[in-house]
Amino acid sequence: MSGSSDSCDVAIVGAGPAGMAAACVLAKGGLDVVVLDEQHAPGGQIYKGVEKVFAQRPQDARSLGKEYAAGHALTRRFRESGAQYRPGVSVWQITSDQEPDLALGVIEDGSARMLYPKHVILATGAMERPVPFEGWTLPGVMTVGAAQTLLKSSRLLPRDDVVLAGTGPLLYLYANQIRDLGITPQAILDTGPLLTARSGLLGLSALLACPKSMLQGVRWFWSAKRELGLIRGVRRLKAHGNDRLISVTYDAYGHEHELSTSLLLVHDGVIPNTWLSMSAGIRHHFDSAQSCWVPEIDGAGRTSRPCISMVGDGVRIGGALVAALQGERVAHEVESHLRTQNNSFATVEPRALNRQRRLRRFLDQAFPPTNDFQLPTDETIVCRCEEVTAAEIRQVTALGCMGPNQGKAFTRCGMGPCMGRKCALTVSQLMADARGVSVDEIGHYRIRPPIRPITIGQFADMPLPIDNTE
Repeated sequence: MSGSSDSCDVAIVGAGPAGMAAACVLAKGGLDVVVLDEQHAPGGQIYKGVEKVFAQRPQDARSLGKEYAAGHALTRRFRESGAQYRPGVSVWQITSDQEPDLALGVIEDGSARMLYPKHVILATGAMERPVPFEGWTLPGVMTVGAAQTLLKSSRLLPRDDVVLAGTGPLLYLYANQIRDLGITPQAILDTGPLLTARSGLLGLSALLACPKSMLQGVRWFWSAKRELGLIRGVRRLKAHGNDRLISVTYDAYGHEHELSTSLLLVHDGVIPNTWLSMSAGIRHHFDSAQSCWVPEIDGAGRTSRPCISMVGDGVRIGGALVAALQGERVAHEVESHLRTQNNSFATVEPRALNRQRRLRRFLDQAFPPTNDFQLPTDETIVCRCEEVTAAEIRQVTALGCMGPNQGKAFTRCGMGPCMGRKCALTVSQLMADARGVSVDEIGHYRIRPPIRPITIGQFADMPLPIDNTE
């Protein structure tokens, strides 16, 4: 059997709320835990920069919200847990299930090496849903999530002419955050549909389950409607300009409108970041409720590969509190697996988790993604790396192209620097729509390592595993 001094009991990929909570439980149980994080401080995206904010800008903590402040206590507990935290580390490979040993290919301090854990927990979190529209590649168009990251890490605020567009709770949260810091958006263009009777019933259930969260959301919405220029029922959003953004147009209530702006921030919800899990050969399916690909999970976090578990928003979008609760459950499940013990903690779902699920069902119904009812027009660039339009995807599908992987040969779509992260979901949806079949039948890009850039020099200099069989 191959071995290495760089080994551990459990390797956790990601130091967001799920990864940190799992690490705390496992380290307390006496296991050797290594947490690998691409960021340079713990917190993930939801708690990004939380230590820096509380240390250097405590006055900003209030505007970022109570949920963000809760991350400060979790990061402090994680720092004190005894788990080995390795920031600035990229995972470029998880060995396939044909390998004799489980191993992670990592890049750390500019060098490539292998880490040999007994078990892996993927806590890779979420990514913003890419939704192409005409002009989305112009300088001056960016996502709300990216803008919020700049706010948390550097207190960088947008200009007063900023326009927010899209759908989802983050749109309203960010609008209220910058309002509290003195910036009033020129307009908020909500592209989501109006609430239905079903949404109302789910909203009532969510209100009974999570009254504080629901009332906070209502305050965000009414603040946006009264003070922040909220416009609902927006369709056909377009960004205009030559070498930079100069204006946006949109349809609302049967008329076209135009706004001059130098900054458009867009958001269409978040989806699980499954790139690493897909490359590891874990089974996934298309979730029609969230309109995205999700891993198939058994128990608290078991995947189709017994030595790999998954947790947090990388499994299903639930938010920070759900991620932390699930992190603890999965940790107990993994600990029982490694020590061949039975543990009822992982099988019993906490009431708090059940309440949060009721809230999530309402949010999924109330904020459906734009692509569910409005696919990109033919002129829209879908793959921004290779500048492939929606028309080209529809054309190759009409010519008999069966799926995204075959489509690469026709269009190079998905072969650019982002490796398909920005176009994969849209390409599958376009092909499914053109052929009149389900997205599950169309499938997803086949994800192969390396999933992060690695040079030939780094690969050549990687230490060889030590053979301990003799």
